Amino acid sequence: MVLFDIGNVLFCDPWETLLLTPGKGLADMRGWDRQFVSTAARRLWEKFSVAEYEEDEYWQDLGSVIGEKITRDQVEEAETRLLHRNPSADLMLKTAQDAENRIGIISNNTSFWFAKQWNWLGLGDYIDPDLVFVSHTLGVSKSTPGTGLFECAARVVRPRDSVVVEDRQENVRRAAEVGFRTYRYSLSEATPLPTFS
Repeated sequence: MVLFDIGNVLFCDPWETLLLTPGKGLADMRGWDRQFVSTAARRLWEKFSVAEYEEDEYWQDLGSVIGEKITRDQVEEAETRLLHRNPSADLMLKTAQDAENRIGIISNNTSFWFAKQWNWLGLGDYIDPDLVFVSHTLGVSKSTPGTGLFECAARVVRPRDSVVVEDRQENVRRAAEVGFRTYRYSLSEATPLPTFS
């Protein structure tokens, strides 16, 4: 069994990419203070990734915090220019599938970006719906003290028989502590692709 993270594994990290891509993200394009935007967006992520929200609520809240109006047109234009799937996503998913693994998702994610990523990646062709562990539906993140996403997943799957593919070192550590086998893979760092033999 293989549980994939989405952000910076199968797909770019949406809010970081949209807001902070040097020279191209909304912060630089609109002349906003990058550090302030990063701090505000990170705080909002903690709220929006553990419950169901509409995307417009996110941009409205972020605009209020940074004192700027963020329009739907600005967001859609930035999405078209900047959001991208990992060119190796299909290869990773197919390799895991060809090795006769059940495939799932374990992701800190918002309801709105998860839905878009699911469609853009064609995850319905690969993912076992019983193996979807996402923060916005379970109300906890990978770093939640006590029972977080890895602990929730461990109630459904046997960690020692499962591999978690994850980009963030602290999440790799937490998954390993729960008993999962782990593979650290990062799209932005171009680390070697995992194999699933």
